[in-house]
Amino acid sequence: MERPWTVTVQGVRGSMPAVSGEYLEYGGNTACTAVDCGGRLILFDAGSGLTGPWGRLQGKNRADLFIGHVHADHIIGLFGFGALHNPEMEIHLYGEARGGVSFRRQLEFFVGPPYWPIGFSDFRASVTIHEILPGQCVPLGGGLSMRVMRGNHPNQSLLYRLDGAGHSVVYTLDCEMNDSLLPQLRAFAEGADLLIWDASFTDTDLARHPGWGHSSWRQGIEMGKAAGVKMVLMTHFSNDYTDTFLHEQERQALAEAPDGIAVRFAREGMEVRL
Repeated sequence: MERPWTVTVQGVRGSMPAVSGEYLEYGGNTACTAVDCGGRLILFDAGSGLTGPWGRLQGKNRADLFIGHVHADHIIGLFGFGALHNPEMEIHLYGEARGGVSFRRQLEFFVGPPYWPIGFSDFRASVTIHEILPGQCVPLGGGLSMRVMRGNHPNQSLLYRLDGAGHSVVYTLDCEMNDSLLPQLRAFAEGADLLIWDASFTDTDLARHPGWGHSSWRQGIEMGKAAGVKMVLMTHFSNDYTDTFLHEQERQALAEAPDGIAVRFAREGMEVRL
């Protein structure tokens, strides 16, 4: 029997948190998304949104956290991740080695002196760090699995597809589209219930930022249609995009969305049920 999944948006920004009255509706925390797979918790990225409600894990005793890459906006939430201090918690962190530096060493360099007063050796939770690779399928138990794909981003990134219990979520933040990547990503996302998309830029702004490793909401709609997904969730918005600006972009996106595909712009605290 299929168990329902709940996807909760914890952070919607890229680069750095946006803190002012102009960002209250959509939110100002950096990337973090939680998927409650009928009792099992999967987290994507550890941006500042990780310090929100799911950062306390709401009575759960395990979390599996997949990091797309270790740019600061995607791991800054580790500083305030309260579950790391809970001795009853089991936390699994997944990411890749880069430039000959292990994933563990990358995290330990960032979370610890002199940048933070305590490090991984001080956390009371049981923390296991897993090194993964593009092309891998990671079994998570309970019928869940995570497929991994290479993204196109400065210093590289990983994209993820979570499958199990008749559901599927594809997470594709920090990835710039190109001709060689498009067919690979279309196949990777094919038939997914939910495609979480890097909507950092409008098409106009995207043209001004080649090589920055991001995409536009219009590209997200095109990919959703090509891959036959049920819903595209736009997120990872530029810090320059205020609530007023995103309202207008959302209006345009909804007007352009083809029949059969739901399109939503992420807001912190938003829940999507699959």
